[in-house]
Amino acid sequence: MAKDIVIVGAGVIGLSVAYQLITEHNYPSPKIKIVSQDFPTTGLLNPHYTSSKSGAHFRPFPSKSDVELRDSKLARPTYHFFKKLARSHPESSVKWIDGYDFIERDDELYETLAPGYTEEIDDFTVIPKHQLPLNIKFGAKYKTWAINSPAYLEFLENALRYKYGVLMIKHGANSLFQLSNLYPNHLIINCTGRGLQFNGGYDPRSFPIRGQTLLVRPPLNSPLENKTVTYQLKDGSWIFVIPRPLNGGIILGGTKQPNSWDDHPSDKDTQHLIKLGKQYFPELLINGQEFDIKRINVGFRPAREGGVRIAKYVSNSGVEVIDCYGFGGSGMEMSWGAAEQVADLLFSIKSKL
Repeated sequence: MAKDIVIVGAGVIGLSVAYQLITEHNYPSPKIKIVSQDFPTTGLLNPHYTSSKSGAHFRPFPSKSDVELRDSKLARPTYHFFKKLARSHPESSVKWIDGYDFIERDDELYETLAPGYTEEIDDFTVIPKHQLPLNIKFGAKYKTWAINSPAYLEFLENALRYKYGVLMIKHGANSLFQLSNLYPNHLIINCTGRGLQFNGGYDPRSFPIRGQTLLVRPPLNSPLENKTVTYQLKDGSWIFVIPRPLNGGIILGGTKQPNSWDDHPSDKDTQHLIKLGKQYFPELLINGQEFDIKRINVGFRPAREGGVRIAKYVSNSGVEVIDCYGFGGSGMEMSWGAAEQVADLLFSIKSKL
């Protein structure tokens, strides 16, 4: 008999877990509840609801550690799932496009195509040196996906809420213990980005990486609506463009500021992005003059020392918990693979009941 489940957190991870359990494993939807402080339809302007601020695209990268290599494998099931979703549900906003990497410094991991970079990536090609932009040391092209993140999250929410009848409860919990009292005899799947703990507080190994991006309107028929381009600059800065399909504009980003909780747009960051954007993506300027900025996004990527945590445990009070959090800026990319691992843990728990 299927166990009652409460999923805590309604970002891309929590929604993906519920969607996969129902659509791939025939888990009875009346047995699933989602409890969250925000949902896609309420969290768009809240910087602490990070998923809707996502770029969102898949940019593979070579792993610098065994932990990064381990976590990179979560992105591959998502990569393959989005191929199917783009065909079966175009309203999800998933669009397959060309991706480009350009690196301004010498980097052996990129040059040697170190593990975690090219595996299972379609049409991966190293760009010959003589074809690279000025001052670029390495470049690659590959097939990838881009998503209009608010549209995709609403696609998941609407499917769960209106098609499958999943109960969604807007509630900010202080601990998993509190939720276990509200929903007794439920298994808890903890998809809070920072890792809400059973007795309160958050995983001490978790930390935010503040990001700021600009959502801009492109000129009509812009070629940047059909590709994503990332430059990693010698000084450590990044500048990239990511199209948001279904006429959602283009993301121009971005910043990475560990351990910053400043939830207000920074004019310094905005001017930094405008300066680099004019230098590297002048074709995005309206009439060759200025960017048409529609929104300044601020979000907090929920990173974790030691990488993603996907694990099960039983609390001292006997509550079964599956943790699934700590994805940093890779929640969209790893969402389906993470949901697969949660399902594996769930069914291994069920087999012992």
